[in-house]
Amino acid sequence: MADDDAAAKKKKRSVFLNRDIVMKRLHHKQQGKKASPMTLLKDIFEETDDKDRFVGDIMFWKYFEDIDIDRIYHTNSVEYRNLKVMFFETLFYLVLMFSVSIYAYQLQSQDVFEGRIEQLNYWSGCDTRGNCKIQKVEDVHTFWSWMQDELVPLAYTADLSMPKVAQIETVYDNSKFPLYWSPRYIGSTQSNVLLGALRMRQLRVKPNEGCHVSKLMQHVYPDCYATYDEGREERESYDSRFAPTYLKEAYEWAPRDSTKQTWVSGKSVTYSGAGFFADLPANKSHARTMLQDLHKWRWIDRLTRGIVVELTTLNTNVDVIVNTVILFEFTPNGAVTGTVKSNAVRIFFFTPSLQAGNSLMSFICMIQLWVMFGIFVVYGLWLMFKTTFNFLGSSPMGYLKRSSWSVRLTFPFRILWQFYRYGWNVADMIIIVCFFLHMFFRIDCFLSVQSEPALAPDVIGHPEKFMPFAQLIEPLTIGNNILALLAISCWIKLFKYLCMSSYFRLLVRILEKCAMRLVVFAALLLVVFFGFAVAFSIGLGTQDEDLITIQGSFLVLFFLLIDGFAVEETWFEPGKDQSMPMIFLLYIFLIYFVLLNIFIAVVLDTYSLASRIHAPDPEAKNPMVVFLETYYNWMKGQSLVKDDSEENMKLEDLSVSLELLPGLVRRKWVEKKRRMQRVADQNFAGMELFPEDDRDRVVSTMGSDWMLPSTQTDVFEQMTSAKPLKPVELYNIPDAVLKKEVTRAQLQRLMDEDVTVPLLLGSKRAVDVIRKFKQPDTQDNSGETVTAVKAMQGEVFSRIDKLEQVALDEDVPRVPEIDQITEQMSGAITDVRNQFRVQLTGVIESTAVLFEHLVELTQGLDEVRINNDGVLQMVRNNAELEEQGGM
Repeated sequence: MADDDAAAKKKKRSVFLNRDIVMKRLHHKQQGKKASPMTLLKDIFEETDDKDRFVGDIMFWKYFEDIDIDRIYHTNSVEYRNLKVMFFETLFYLVLMFSVSIYAYQLQSQDVFEGRIEQLNYWSGCDTRGNCKIQKVEDVHTFWSWMQDELVPLAYTADLSMPKVAQIETVYDNSKFPLYWSPRYIGSTQSNVLLGALRMRQLRVKPNEGCHVSKLMQHVYPDCYATYDEGREERESYDSRFAPTYLKEAYEWAPRDSTKQTWVSGKSVTYSGAGFFADLPANKSHARTMLQDLHKWRWIDRLTRGIVVELTTLNTNVDVIVNTVILFEFTPNGAVTGTVKSNAVRIFFFTPSLQAGNSLMSFICMIQLWVMFGIFVVYGLWLMFKTTFNFLGSSPMGYLKRSSWSVRLTFPFRILWQFYRYGWNVADMIIIVCFFLHMFFRIDCFLSVQSEPALAPDVIGHPEKFMPFAQLIEPLTIGNNILALLAISCWIKLFKYLCMSSYFRLLVRILEKCAMRLVVFAALLLVVFFGFAVAFSIGLGTQDEDLITIQGSFLVLFFLLIDGFAVEETWFEPGKDQSMPMIFLLYIFLIYFVLLNIFIAVVLDTYSLASRIHAPDPEAKNPMVVFLETYYNWMKGQSLVKDDSEENMKLEDLSVSLELLPGLVRRKWVEKKRRMQRVADQNFAGMELFPEDDRDRVVSTMGSDWMLPSTQTDVFEQMTSAKPLKPVELYNIPDAVLKKEVTRAQLQRLMDEDVTVPLLLGSKRAVDVIRKFKQPDTQDNSGETVTAVKAMQGEVFSRIDKLEQVALDEDVPRVPEIDQITEQMSGAITDVRNQFRVQLTGVIESTAVLFEHLVELTQGLDEVRINNDGVLQMVRNNAELEEQGGM
């Protein structure tokens, strides 16, 4: 057996300890031992009369697993009330989350996507292989050819045999008879109707702004024309002298309010909604004539930087409106590139609809969300009020009336900081803001349709009038993106309620603890990415179209991080500059090998700490399950309180006056009340749990009168303090406190927390102690009155006498466990002593060897010195002989 133990000791891996390892273990150990606020405030929850003050506090979510299970059975306890609020909050939020999801689903449709793609390919002239005719536009000549040969046939494909879509009556000035117009079909399937006219808009730049002509070349070309920017946009009229009069407005600049168009994003710049515009007429031949005249009278020249063609179609089969923008960019280099962009929206986005189907369901979901988010906002404000009340200790309005102006100015920021320190409250604010922003854009679209004359029911679709749907679709697109953020935020916040399940609680705690650290890491990552984006844009912007701008370079590097990268062989060809490959290798090393590993380290470190602190107890009950059980029985009129011993007690057995208890018990009870008051002062302002105490609250920072100084600062402060030290008042209890009644439950908790109190009182049950010290005084044989306290003192002294009469050591029974521990300690001390002797002997031997080597070294240095003196003497003799020979 001894051999096996020795072998086990040899196989046991020795742990190398250094300062960093010891400090790290101590740090994790101290973090793991932090007491939960639910444990520290447990007594406060039970003692306070204002239990409603704690209802809705965020600590019950943060420390859900530390809620006292036994207190949940009491329907008037703080734990039960908070769990009730948490339960109904969870139910309400689940309904809210699914309502948002259903609402978002009702707004989406595959028809929208297919309608957009169909129009995108139609106006781009793309075939099944992906070859688009708009890509053939390379210069001004091919641009006008595309407008005549491609745009006009695509926009004027009306079949006279098709029925009229609508009869729009138009009465012109100075005319006594009306004209009737009808929107025309486009495309071979005759399923899309063109709403309104096509509008062409030109954007121009001012000469010699944003560029500079070298003095060396000013005699060759005096002017230059830079890329487009809204700050250097040309607004002066430039119409030709002999241009047709019907084209006069096409040469005059118009603001965005007149063009009724929005900004358009190009490949490198963003074009404003203003410019020089012209609407193509409803007649095909007239449209061709207008395009020819615009070409002939130089509507496009060297100042032109962009041509925007905008049109809107309606698919009558699926009720989808598609707004298409065809953009031609004229670069300063003389090249022209064309792109087509389409946005599709369902019709009920523009006006509320009560027709059966998705439009009606969407409208009902919209009204439901307004009601639910109204309740959600009120609940959030109530939580903020509760947080404010606990932070201030009084009503916010009363606090502001008593405060100075400086405090009033900082008051909103302090309240927001106190409330949003809990991350899930920030999620609530994001959800609320996203919802109201989305609804703002939708309602703004409804109002814009009502206020726009061109979209009136008797005008919309008029082929001679432009329909400004782009101004409506743009905010709807933003609102749809906000709705996407709202939906993902709602589902992310679901993690808050998953903490009620032990299976997901550890995951939730890890996310809560590492969220802020990952935000800081993300900020660092953005800084690094921006630096590399600038470097790649400068170094490779002339070779790769995606790296021309810093924004594009940033996105390329980000997707390289996700999708991987490919090394270009041309980088390492002979004669190539190697600076960019070096920057790329630096990017790979810093991002892939350093920052990504830091990200993993942050998560793993948080997991290692959280898995130890929040390790689930398989035997612990779920507080929410216990609440549901208690709530269900409460609805049936039943109680699950396990401690029902008070039901059969007399009224006088339920409490005892503090003055009847022994002095040490009084002291411990007062210390407990003071400790509870200190905790309340630190967490809840204005809460009075022990108003009878006449001690100064300044001492609240001390742990106890018996506490020793814990730091070097405390020691020097006590040594240098001029205040004389007062003796500790063990039994000096304020008179007001002595008259205080201590309930059976309070006394029982005191006895359960301090094991010395039951030993002193001789019982573990508080009711026995109350009966003992409430019994009438008796008289001994000498006729002297004996109180309950004196009787207890006699019992204590008798116990001390028995302890002093302990037998001698040889009569004390031997305990095998103690003998085993003693032998192990003796063996350990012997091993340490032997190891110390071996190590000391080794040190002495090493010192002796070192001494011998030092002696040899000293002797060698002496021989070197003697040889050096001999060499010097020989040199002197030779020098003297040479001097004598020369004489």
